Amino acid sequence: MNCNICNHTSDLFLTSTIFKEKTKISYYKCSNCGFIQTEEPYWLEKAYSDVIAKTDIGLIYRNNIFSNITESILDNFFSTTKKALDYGAGFGIFVRIMRDKGYNFLWYDDYCQNLFAETFEGKLDEKYDVLTAFEVFEHLPNPIETVEKLLTLSDTIIFSTVLNDGVTDFDKWWYRTEVSGQHVSFYSEKSLNFLAKKYKLNYVSCNNKSLHVFTKKEINKNNFNLLFNNSNTIIERLKRKLITKKIPQKETLLQKDHEKIINKILNT
Repeated sequence: MNCNICNHTSDLFLTSTIFKEKTKISYYKCSNCGFIQTEEPYWLEKAYSDVIAKTDIGLIYRNNIFSNITESILDNFFSTTKKALDYGAGFGIFVRIMRDKGYNFLWYDDYCQNLFAETFEGKLDEKYDVLTAFEVFEHLPNPIETVEKLLTLSDTIIFSTVLNDGVTDFDKWWYRTEVSGQHVSFYSEKSLNFLAKKYKLNYVSCNNKSLHVFTKKEINKNNFNLLFNNSNTIIERLKRKLITKKIPQKETLLQKDHEKIINKILNT
């Protein structure tokens, strides 16, 4: 089998089970970039019988964390952002939080019913200053195809996925999602670097290397690491200075959005 990232040889790495029925599947690891993929995922229809897995109890926590980090990334490195898209937005929690913070985020999801930002759907024939894709990449059977699609929408992608680097017992790794069987692609730092180089993107990561940024724009990696990857006391003081640089205070979109929804309901 060839790697779905770099096209080098991927060798059989593990045979294990998914679902409560203990369905056996194979995992392959790339000898070049360290990317791990399943065999062709024939089980996805069953895996997505619940679009949001019942075991994903970290959904609210994750959206809170990522919204705060994204706010800081935008303010410090992409402050000219006017319109952003959350791709694979799920219930729309992240979009609603970001709009409440004053950021013009829209949502797109092929599979999940949006509950919290229904009125603010994005389109795939428009360009966006920033695109986010949280907990999407590990679900992709064909990552290259999706990355190329996302880069037609935006020059900047902020995304999350937990890396397989340092995992000593992949069979018991929680991110393998044994019960739901939804995760089929597991990235290494080297595989993400390969993607960045392939598409001439700058690449940085934070949050213990679980949140990543691909961008065609110049980004000061030293300042990024200063903000997100150093807990030194002195650095923390400098971090606060960076975060509180002259950035216009954003007004929440909550009231305007409420009025827009009311008008839409009354006039349709």
